[in-house]
Amino acid sequence: MGREGAEFSFRSRRMLVEWWAVLIMATLAILGISYVAPPVRADNLFYDFVLRLNRPRPSQEVLVVAIDNRSLAELGRWPWSRDVHARLIETLTEARPAAIGYDVLFPEPSAQPGADARLAEAIARNGRVVLPAILEIPGPNGAPSMRIPPVDPIGTAARTTGHVVTRPDRDGVVRGIDLLTDAEGRRNLHMVEAIVALARGDEALLTAETPDPDGPVYAARRDLIAFAGPSGTYPQLSFADVLSGQFPADLLKDRIILVGATASGMGDRFSTPMSGTRETMAGVELHANHLDTLLADRAIHPVAPWIWQVYSLTPVWLLMLSLLFLGPRINLWVGVALGAGIFVITLVSLAFFRVWLPPALALIAVGLIYPLWGWRRLDLASRYMVSELRELRAEQAVLPRKRHDLAGDPVERQIILMHEAINDVRDLRLFIAQSLDNLPDAALVTDLDGQVLIANDAADALFEKRVGRPLIGTSLKQVFASLDPDPRLPDPRAVELMEAVSAMRTPDGEGYETRLADGTSLEIRLALFTDAAQRPLGWIGRFADITALRASERQREDALRLLTHDMRAPQASILAVLEAEGRKIPPDVTRRLERYAHQTLSLADDFVHLARAESGRYVVETFNLSDAVLDAADDLWPLADAKRIRILSNVPEDEVLVTGDRALLTRAVTNLIGNAIKYSDERTRVEVRVLQEGDTQLLEVEDEGRGISAEDLPRLFEPFRRLAPHEGAPAASAAPGAGLGLAFVKAVVERHRGEAFARSELGRGSVFAIRLPAA
Repeated sequence: MGREGAEFSFRSRRMLVEWWAVLIMATLAILGISYVAPPVRADNLFYDFVLRLNRPRPSQEVLVVAIDNRSLAELGRWPWSRDVHARLIETLTEARPAAIGYDVLFPEPSAQPGADARLAEAIARNGRVVLPAILEIPGPNGAPSMRIPPVDPIGTAARTTGHVVTRPDRDGVVRGIDLLTDAEGRRNLHMVEAIVALARGDEALLTAETPDPDGPVYAARRDLIAFAGPSGTYPQLSFADVLSGQFPADLLKDRIILVGATASGMGDRFSTPMSGTRETMAGVELHANHLDTLLADRAIHPVAPWIWQVYSLTPVWLLMLSLLFLGPRINLWVGVALGAGIFVITLVSLAFFRVWLPPALALIAVGLIYPLWGWRRLDLASRYMVSELRELRAEQAVLPRKRHDLAGDPVERQIILMHEAINDVRDLRLFIAQSLDNLPDAALVTDLDGQVLIANDAADALFEKRVGRPLIGTSLKQVFASLDPDPRLPDPRAVELMEAVSAMRTPDGEGYETRLADGTSLEIRLALFTDAAQRPLGWIGRFADITALRASERQREDALRLLTHDMRAPQASILAVLEAEGRKIPPDVTRRLERYAHQTLSLADDFVHLARAESGRYVVETFNLSDAVLDAADDLWPLADAKRIRILSNVPEDEVLVTGDRALLTRAVTNLIGNAIKYSDERTRVEVRVLQEGDTQLLEVEDEGRGISAEDLPRLFEPFRRLAPHEGAPAASAAPGAGLGLAFVKAVVERHRGEAFARSELGRGSVFAIRLPAA
C-alpha cells in the first residue's frame, strides 16, 4: 500500500472513531437532558396546537348551572344564604338529574340558625349530590396534608365528596388532573371522579376505604384532559333562572349537573390549552371538560419516561447510520423525513390513540446531529490540512521559494504561476499567523476604525467568552467594554485610549494596568502602525497578563512583613511566659497565653482574607446589601453584648442591590462593625446605616468611641497600620489586632469599583463608610 493509500485508511479509521464518539455523546446528551432539563415548553406548544386542531364534540349529557354575574345581581352579594342553595337543590331534585356536582365549598357552619340542617335535608332528599372537599398539600404544622370536608350535617348528607386539587404545568397552563393516592394505594377521589362513579353506579369505588385525611398524598398518575373547547363550550343555565324555574321541564332530566361560579372575581380560573392570550376558564367549566373526558373514556395518557427516551433516541440512531453510509444530499432528505415522521407519529398517537409522545427532544436531537457531525468532519479535515501545511513549510515560497520552470503551453504556465502565487500567499499568511500565535501575550490588529482584523490564540482565550462572539470584526470599544465588570462604569483610561483611536493619534503615555473582575492583571498598550509612506494603517494592541508577577510581588512583601514581625511577636510572648512561670501555670497566665494564641489566629485569619481580597478570585452575584448588614450584626452580637454595646441597624425596607462577592462584602461589613465595637467603650452604641444615593449604595458605621485625629485618618486603610493610643485614651484603644481589617475592607471595596473612607474627630466618635455601585 502506497503513502496515499495508507493516509486514506488512517483517515477512514479516524472517521469511524469520530462517528462512534458523536453517537455516544449524542445519546448521553439526550438522556441527560431528559432527566435534567427536558424541553417541556416546546412540547406543550405542540400538544396545545394538536389539541386545538382535534377537539372532540362536547357531550350533551353535561350541563353547567352557573353562578354568573346576573345571578349575583338578582340574588345579592356572595356568599348567599344556605337556604338559597337548598332551594336550588330542591328545584334540581324535581328535575331528576343523573347526578349533581355542587362545586361550592361549605367548610364552616352557617351563621343562620337551621340553615345548614335545611341544606343537608335538601341534599339528602336528592341522594345524588357530590360536594367538594378542601385538600391542602402540605398541611399545617408540618403535616403532609389536611383534608377539610364540608361541615356537618351538610357533608354527611352528600352522597360522597371529592377533592378539587388542580395543579398547573410549569407554564401555568392546566392540561391534566393528578390521580391521588396514599402510601398504600388507596384512592383519594377527585370530585369529578366521584361524579362519574355515581353516574355509572360504581358502588365499589364510592364505598372504597378512604385515605387518612392528614396522611401523605402521592400523584400515582396524571391523566391529560381532552378539552372540547374554550369557555362556554358546554351548555349553561344561570343559577337565577334555575332557581326561579325558568327552564324547560325535561331539560335537566338524566343529565349530570355541575353547579359552580363563573362570575367575575369568583372562584378559581385557569389557563388551558384552549385559552387565548388573555382568556381563562372557570373551575366549573374545567370540571365539565374533565367530566366529559372521563365519561367518554378519552383521557390522554403520557407514555412512560423510558418509552419517551427510546422514542427520542431512535431518530438519532437512524440518522447517524445514514450519515455513516450515505451521501450528504441523501442525508439531508433523511433528516427531513425523520423530522416529519416525528411530527406525524406524535400527531397520530395523540389524535387517534390518545397517547402523548413528546416530540421536542427528538426534533432537537435530529437538528443538532447535523452541525455536530459536520463539526467533527470539519475538524478532521482541518487536522489533515494542518499536516499538509506543515509539509509545505519545507517548500520555498515568498520566503524564499524555488520557482518552477515556466515550460509548456500558456494554460500550463498560468496554472504554474497561479499555483506559485497561491502558495506564496498561503505561506505568508501562515507565517504571520504563527508569529502572532506564538506571542505569549494577547495581541490584536485592527483597522483605523478599530475593527479587529487579526487576533492570536491568547487573544481568543482572553476575550472571546467575554465579548460573546468571534473577535474578528469586533470593535476595540467592545473589547475594552468586556474588561469592565459594570458597563455603566467604564475604566477612564480605556476611554482615553478609545478617544485616541477616534482621533487617529498615538495615545499618551505607555499604556496602563488594569485588574479584571476575575483577578487577572493586564498591562494594556496600543500603538499605530503605518505603511512605507508613514500613512496610518491601523492599530496593534497588546494585552500582557502580569497577574503572576503582581501577585508574587504582593505575596512576597506581605509574607516578609508577616513573618518578620506580626507572626513572631505573639509566639515569642508565649515562649517567654512559659519559660518564666515554669510548669505550674496560674490561671491569669493561662488567660494571657490564650489571648496571645487568639491574637495569632486572628492575625492569620485577617491575612488570609486580605490575600483572597487582593487575589481577585470572586464569586459574583447580585444581593441585598441590607442582608449583609443584618448577617454581620448577628455574628457580632456576642462581642457587642459582652461590652454592653447596642448595635442599631438602620436599613431601608426596599432592597439595596449591589453586585459582587457576597461573602467578601459581608466580611468587609463585619470588619467595620467589629472595629467599631472593639474601639468603643462599654455601654455605648454602634449604628449601621444603609442609604441609596443616586446610582450608588452607601453603608455607614458610626460609633461613640474616642475618635481619630486628622493626621491619622489618611493612614487608616494601610496594611499593618495600627494607630498608637493618644494620651488619656480609654481602655478600648488597646484592642488587639494586626492592622489588616481595614486594609481588607479597602481591597474588597476597590475591587468592586467602590471606595472606603472615614471621618472622625477626637472625642466625638468615628464614621466608617463604603460606597458601592448600585446593581
